[in-house]
Amino acid sequence: AGKFDQFQRNIPYAAVVKAFQSLVKQLLTESENQLNTWKEKLLAAIGTNSQIIVDVIPEVELIIGKQPTVQELGATEAQNRFNLVFQKFIRVFCSFDHPLVIFLDDLQWADSATLKLLQVMIADEQTNYLFLIGAYRDNEVNPSHPLMMTLDELQNQGARIERITLAPLHLQQIGNLIADTVRKDTESALPLAELVINKTQGNPFFVNQFLKTLYQENLLKFNFPKRNWDWNISEIESVGITDNVIELMLGKLKRLPASTQQVLRLAACVGNSFDLNTLSIINEKSWVSTFQELLPAIQEGLILATSELGATESEIINSDLVITTYKFLHDRVQQSGYALIDSQLQTAIHLQIGRLLLANISPERRAERIFEIADHLNSGRNLIIDDTEKTELAILNLTAARKAKDATAYAAARDYLKFG
Repeated sequence: AGKFDQFQRNIPYAAVVKAFQSLVKQLLTESENQLNTWKEKLLAAIGTNSQIIVDVIPEVELIIGKQPTVQELGATEAQNRFNLVFQKFIRVFCSFDHPLVIFLDDLQWADSATLKLLQVMIADEQTNYLFLIGAYRDNEVNPSHPLMMTLDELQNQGARIERITLAPLHLQQIGNLIADTVRKDTESALPLAELVINKTQGNPFFVNQFLKTLYQENLLKFNFPKRNWDWNISEIESVGITDNVIELMLGKLKRLPASTQQVLRLAACVGNSFDLNTLSIINEKSWVSTFQELLPAIQEGLILATSELGATESEIINSDLVITTYKFLHDRVQQSGYALIDSQLQTAIHLQIGRLLLANISPERRAERIFEIADHLNSGRNLIIDDTEKTELAILNLTAARKAKDATAYAAARDYLKFG
């Protein structure tokens, strides 16, 4: 699975890269014999063009080893070669024995290079046993949105696309949800369900968060003598809880310790998922201290651990080796974290993050994260005064543009060149 980011729409193939990074991590847990089999299959499929895949998904190098550089081609030929190599790469993982399911979330924020790649993947008649699932917010796209144009084009080419529209929860469903949660009959839960649907318009994420807020505010409480849950509708209405999900999440974040709020501001700038190592670099503290600051948000359920290592909290605190990855519970929580930053300070924070990443990521790893570093620095470029730093950023943009161009993400390449 991979997810596009609302604040990093410029990074080519971001969600596709995340999806294949997790696939490669799965493969790396297999035995040496199995790993050698994968290496042989991959090299047989993509051979002398393997570096094209490594440039986009660096983790693949861990399986196939160092690869020779590929021949320079013109733009159209390079695009065709990239498409062909990627098709062959994907086919390796799609077979009768192990079908491949790829889930890409938030396609409304996908970059143009990804949309072209999706077209190539779906239209390829030789790729079987591939199930592609995409999710997008239909209220954020119109018929001229690049995603909708891509889907229309695919359907015109004869691709089979099933669309499932998720509607808001209706009153009966929310009534059932509440009745189930508080162990009462649906009729007793109905007045609360009506209040909840008026506040949330049936958005499932908002419904859950709203009910949690009622509990935290002691408006939904457990009656121990009667051994059931109680609430008072007029009491809830008089408190006047907001019907705006961002405001509700902001309120939750503002109740966290100041140090936790600060670390969440930084995490929101990094992306919907982040690792403790990067966060500690930009937080300018050890990752143990950074974890301690993040902990209240984890305990609140606003940040979820996604580390493949499955480390416990005590292991994270006591070990020097664990670098744990996290994600925001929901886009709305990331958005609220970002909203904690004063709008006039946002560019300064991005500049600071870019500078810290540039200073702390080794030159060898820098190439892998060039888009991320360049994007942060570009966001704060108007605040750069020093000529040497301006020149350095111009060079970084050139490097990012070349990397994007090599990956045939031409729109992104053009953007980096404009910044440069």
